[in-house]
Amino acid sequence: MHDLAIKDGLCFINGEFVRANIGIDGNKISYVGKEDIEGEIKIDAKNSLVLPGLFNAHTHLAMTLFRGFAEDMPLMEWLKTKIWRAERLLNARDVYWGSMLGILEMVKTGTTCFSDLYIYMDEVAKACVESGIRAVLCYGMADRGDPERAKEELKIGVDFIKKWDDEKIRAVFGPHAPYTCSLEFLTMVKEKANELNVGIHIHVSETKDEVEEFKEKFGVRPIEKLDEIGFLTPKTVIAHAVWINDNEMEILARRGVSVAHNPVSNLKLASGIARIAEMVKRGINVCLGTDGAASNNTYNLFEEIKLASLLQKVHMGRADALHARDVIEMATMNGYKAYGLNGGEIKKGRLADLILLKKSFNFTPLYNPLYSIVYSSFGCEVSHAIVDGKILMEGGELITLDEDKIIDKAERIKEKFLQLS
Repeated sequence: MHDLAIKDGLCFINGEFVRANIGIDGNKISYVGKEDIEGEIKIDAKNSLVLPGLFNAHTHLAMTLFRGFAEDMPLMEWLKTKIWRAERLLNARDVYWGSMLGILEMVKTGTTCFSDLYIYMDEVAKACVESGIRAVLCYGMADRGDPERAKEELKIGVDFIKKWDDEKIRAVFGPHAPYTCSLEFLTMVKEKANELNVGIHIHVSETKDEVEEFKEKFGVRPIEKLDEIGFLTPKTVIAHAVWINDNEMEILARRGVSVAHNPVSNLKLASGIARIAEMVKRGINVCLGTDGAASNNTYNLFEEIKLASLLQKVHMGRADALHARDVIEMATMNGYKAYGLNGGEIKKGRLADLILLKKSFNFTPLYNPLYSIVYSSFGCEVSHAIVDGKILMEGGELITLDEDKIIDKAERIKEKFLQLS
């Protein structure tokens, strides 16, 4: 008798969909196979597709509060004239409710774990604990060349890691980017990460201008310089990597660095199209993220799944540039792998983070569930979300979150930003 039994679903196992039963005990998958099983709790999955939970590998969660606030602007103008001004008005409770709104959206669209880099991170962590979602969290640090600020920022980052890093919430370092962090500060972060045995999450090479300005200042490209200072390791996850060359790709592959690809945000801010198909071919671990809701405008990872595939087809001029299976793995197991978590697969011993999708009109007729999910999903097909062996959503109904209250709180917070519009 298992704690939870998912029975007779079409399950994504080893890269293909097969009909199987899944047993869960505690927070792990304890059985996958065709034998009949029973559970204290049973889910009839006969008319469902069962996937590993999705992993949103790069977010700024509380930016749900800026959804629709700053539109049709390039990245630096968007940051300097709108976003950074609005963020100065944020307080801790704002970030808590903005995070709750983001978690609500992610759970309803199948995300079971996410990686977040932002401010007031204690509030983000509290929202994760109360909702039950899994997370990798980091305080967004930026010293801007000020040695005293560097010490302060590093202390905040270290204190956050020591307070929150555990099995359900993993805490890492989050230096913002090479254009907001000095090389001296990035070296300090790298040394402290080695000392604490934790990872690093950072923006790198998001825009062409950013890369050109860095090269003019240092004589080399960002990833080349990060490699020079020993910053890049298998525990480093870089967001974006849109403007990188062949040599930089070779460095990432050699160092075992993971890339969090954010196709919707990169298009919306006109940042460019990352060379994802080439990265995958070189063996780089690529995962998927949404970025913040201010530059996306959703946390629905199914949008990223479809667009990631389509963009590479156009970019490479080949319809087979990125296979549907590759993209599903980018959205599931590759995210868990990037941050060193034992999940993202339907396999005995893995973390019990799973989602069920109901068969609906857009999956009809169903020839191959793999293609239906990648090219036909809206996100609303998700009926169940299970994290750490606990059901967070059942039959489309949230169990741990009060949707109406969260939406009301977010609408009230919006009022303070109207003065900036």
